[in-house]
Amino acid sequence: MDGLLIDSETIWHTCALACSEKYGYGVPDELVLDTMGINGEETRRRFLAVLGDDFPYYEFISRTVELKREYLNSHSLNKKKGLDELFAYLDRNNIRKAVATSTNRSSAELSLKRVGLENSFDHITFGDDLKESKPRPEIYLKAISAFDIPKENILAFEDSNSGILSACNAGLKVVHIPDLASVEEKSRRKCFAILNDLSEAIELIEKINSL
Repeated sequence: MDGLLIDSETIWHTCALACSEKYGYGVPDELVLDTMGINGEETRRRFLAVLGDDFPYYEFISRTVELKREYLNSHSLNKKKGLDELFAYLDRNNIRKAVATSTNRSSAELSLKRVGLENSFDHITFGDDLKESKPRPEIYLKAISAFDIPKENILAFEDSNSGILSACNAGLKVVHIPDLASVEEKSRRKCFAILNDLSEAIELIEKINSL
């Protein structure tokens, strides 16, 4: 969802770094980028591994959320390029779609509602539905369990390193659409395809269906 369907990762990145500077947390830029696309508990684990067990993680997240809320009070949350056209195509062709997001239910539902996508999916798996975070496969296995579709007929679209690995570990073909989060070259090599943005997805799907 974040960074793939909704242009929200840039906002979180900006607010997290602003929070770190404003309150003197000393959170490095690469740590914020490295924790995009994973759930809260795994993010906490990585923060403490880098910054030490005494780091006030929940305080930092709470203050970052507050800065993000203030930002969105005067700015819009936008859909990613090509999303409306892609969803119209999927709907016309009766291609079902699910969300596998590491964001918790309340935050994800609010974001989807803000951009008018709250009723756009056949199934949603949220971060608080999970015992394990990306890059482990649980989130994708839960997401596809709603459909009686062979794995080889499912495409997973991902922007993050952890997300790519999660979908691959679930046995799915992964389409990488780069966003803010850095992705390792070895992860990119696992992808079925790499696109510039969602506007290129229709051509890819039609090419697959023509084989």
